[in-house]
Amino acid sequence: MSTNAFMFQGPGQGQLAGRLFLPQGPPRAKVVIAHGLQSSMASQKLTNLALFLAERGMIAMQFDHSGCGESPGEMRLTTLSGRRDELVAAARALPEDDAPLVLVGSSMGGTAALLAAEALAPACLAVWSAPWDYLELMARLATQDPPPDLPLMPRDIMSLDLEAALARRAGVLFVHGQDDEVVPVAQARRGHDLARQPKDLLIIAGADHRLSRLADQKLAMARTLAWIERFIA
Repeated sequence: MSTNAFMFQGPGQGQLAGRLFLPQGPPRAKVVIAHGLQSSMASQKLTNLALFLAERGMIAMQFDHSGCGESPGEMRLTTLSGRRDELVAAARALPEDDAPLVLVGSSMGGTAALLAAEALAPACLAVWSAPWDYLELMARLATQDPPPDLPLMPRDIMSLDLEAALARRAGVLFVHGQDDEVVPVAQARRGHDLARQPKDLLIIAGADHRLSRLADQKLAMARTLAWIERFIA
């Protein structure tokens, strides 16, 4: 396995920072991993996932959204539709071959993955700790000290119909912590109810929003791998 850091063209004029984890031999799949609102590709949890998948014969790509990590831009200008478009650009920056595409997203990255799937038609998706009720999420974030400065987000959220997008999408694995303190587990259950078959739902007992415990991360990774292998075999 090897790694390769690179820059790629975003949906606008700016570039985004990415990192490839390359397996030995022909790839079984290409997996794009999207981070959450206030995260980056430096996330140890998502880096562990990328390594885990690459060691099992898949190309894994992490990248930084605009204004996060190594990518230029202003995070305060973040919108959900912008995250979607950047994820599409990331997938299109992958090496061109016949390996099936898979999208994995954490928190807001999971929502962005669902929306990006309409343009990318991946073999399947896995969404970890993903919110589907953004009015509830923004109300929770507003209680942070200080609250995030996201002036463009409210109007953008109102322009997107997440429930309709869920109802159109099959092949989604929902992974969520039973004790998620940011996105209530009821949102995962609702997302799973709306999605089309085949679909699956993993609720991890005692797990928080970030799946902070290594045992929780390992369980999420194992179920994600099993889900991907169901669609690429």
